[in-house]
Amino acid sequence: MYLPNNLKFLRKKSGKTQDGLSSELNIGRTTIANYEAGISEPNVETLRSFAKYFGVSLDDLLSKNMEQVKEDDDSSNEKDLMLRGAFSKKEPAGYSAIPKIIAVDKEGNDNIIYVPVKARAGYLLGYGDAEFMETLPTFRLPGLSNSTYRMFEVEGPSMAPNVLHGDRIIGEWVDKLEDIRDNRVYVVVHKGGIAVKRVVNRLKERGKLYLKSDTIAHRHEFPTLEISPEDVQEVWYGRMKISSDFSEPAEVYHRLADLEMDVMEMKRMLGR
Repeated sequence: MYLPNNLKFLRKKSGKTQDGLSSELNIGRTTIANYEAGISEPNVETLRSFAKYFGVSLDDLLSKNMEQVKEDDDSSNEKDLMLRGAFSKKEPAGYSAIPKIIAVDKEGNDNIIYVPVKARAGYLLGYGDAEFMETLPTFRLPGLSNSTYRMFEVEGPSMAPNVLHGDRIIGEWVDKLEDIRDNRVYVVVHKGGIAVKRVVNRLKERGKLYLKSDTIAHRHEFPTLEISPEDVQEVWYGRMKISSDFSEPAEVYHRLADLEMDVMEMKRMLGR
């Protein structure tokens, strides 16, 4: 993430000292110094303040070396085209370093947006639409901070028995597709839908992501999906599962039940 260098570059470019920027944005000078040194990171509301003040997008502020981009603007068109190509290879078109819409409370803390099954179709079209996102429930949970999280309701048996139909997965935003770790559970929002799957990352070798199901009983219904990075819109790393399922451990339960019946039968026979 280029935030520390970009803040320093943009501040100097605008002719501001840390004290001057502190006064104009009502942010402590020491806090700004820590941001520029990479010691701490601003919350979303503060990031928006910086982006608005310097007239840049949040995506550029976080994910592009703006000093390098400035140098490129002063160079030849051929060099500029080469550099733009390098940026597109570094992060696929359409995938951003931050979600398009983030919900925050009055203190600027991130809220968790909940996407139920009935809202999935709308979410595929409206994940970047503020009006649609405002219709979805939001909440906070202790222990989930310093990142952006989203909750998705699971549909179908493809991840059983580990993740069941109706479970809720809380995912943490993935900044870069290259950071995806093999065989971990992710929520992948892509052009074909919203998938809760284990992901195998083969971007370097084949330029693809592979989405696998856990189910054995229904494995023929859920083949492995091959996804191109340009089709990926959002990726959320599964951090927590909320489930209302309290089903019995079938095998152990039935063995105990059989044993109880055998004991009862033995007692009955001995009592004769």
